[in-house]
Amino acid sequence: MDTQDDLYLTADQAAETLGISLPTLYAYVSRKSIRSVKVDGSRSRRYWAADIEKLARGKGSSSEKTPRAEITRVAASSSITLLTDQGLYYRGHDAIELAKTAAVEEVAELMWQVEGAFSQTLPRKPKGISTLLRLFEGTTAAEKAIALFPLIERENPKSHDLSLEGYARTGADVVRWLAALATGAPEPDARPLHEFIVATCRADKHLEDVIRQVLILAIDHELDPCTYSVRAAANTGVTPYYAAISGLVSFRGRRIASGRSETVSRLLNEICTSKDPAEPILRRYRQGEELPGFGSNVHDVSDPRADHLLKVMSDVFSDDVDFVRLMQASKVAEEIAQQPADFILLASFVGSKLGLLDQPIALAGIGRAIGWIAHASEQYHQQPLVRPRARYTGSLPS
Repeated sequence: MDTQDDLYLTADQAAETLGISLPTLYAYVSRKSIRSVKVDGSRSRRYWAADIEKLARGKGSSSEKTPRAEITRVAASSSITLLTDQGLYYRGHDAIELAKTAAVEEVAELMWQVEGAFSQTLPRKPKGISTLLRLFEGTTAAEKAIALFPLIERENPKSHDLSLEGYARTGADVVRWLAALATGAPEPDARPLHEFIVATCRADKHLEDVIRQVLILAIDHELDPCTYSVRAAANTGVTPYYAAISGLVSFRGRRIASGRSETVSRLLNEICTSKDPAEPILRRYRQGEELPGFGSNVHDVSDPRADHLLKVMSDVFSDDVDFVRLMQASKVAEEIAQQPADFILLASFVGSKLGLLDQPIALAGIGRAIGWIAHASEQYHQQPLVRPRARYTGSLPS
């Protein structure tokens, strides 16, 4: 695994932080669960800084009781995604590097810890779903999924197999159905997701690779509010279909970047159609409005996913007039507001090239569903049933 200097400590640094000797440090590695990695071409190791700091704060006492807040918190710990300012890691693998070369399905199976989840077997279609799809024509993919997933689950009894393998197999069905609903296909397909999406949208095949990368980069971003809601639902033991519904419902919340996707789409449309592409940015700035799609990431400077995707898009869309206009508008936004373009804005632009501008979270939603299934499975299989408690702040009983 590619390491970052500020994420690991040398043995001397770790021992000094803990105030112990090197032999004691080596003993702590097994007794105190300190994680480490081997330094290439050397016999030495580097130690995970977060483990050292946590142990230093708690003084390493094994007799300390777990705080009540830790017991009642959904997802007090997770081994799925590491979020840092330097990058994003899926189960220890750099998400950017995975996006460069891996298949979406391979990354999904890595996240789910189940090989072969994406088989050639497809879920059964509910009777009359073609009629229902016509009734829901004009609604978003999320709205279709929220309405139809319960029917699809009912038609596929295996979705109630909540074993690790069963959860992953149904997860593949969920993701394939979501891709079908987002692109207007009548049913799921066993082709690789990025190929299926491009073919169904009748887009140019040169878009396949950027679509693949968007899907992988969108899979997870640690414990964001949507993912937390998925884990809260999974805590009760719902199926993957209902776990995905929980994520899709919260994905539309206006307080988060993805929930403001309609305003992002509107801004994109204005940038691409205005006489001056910078005018929509300047108008909002003069009126004191937020700039949708700029500066809402949780990183100190910019989202590493957005940085990488922008480089890919600069090659793929180098001759695209709309992309040139987007870059002009983005430059103005960064100059006046010191806010870089968000990943959701760039992903929405890629989706617009598939004819999905009115489905602003389509691509990001398909990718994120993979992450939701991973978190839901981990919550169900590795965490006990959580019964959170509230700190009451209302009027006292008389």
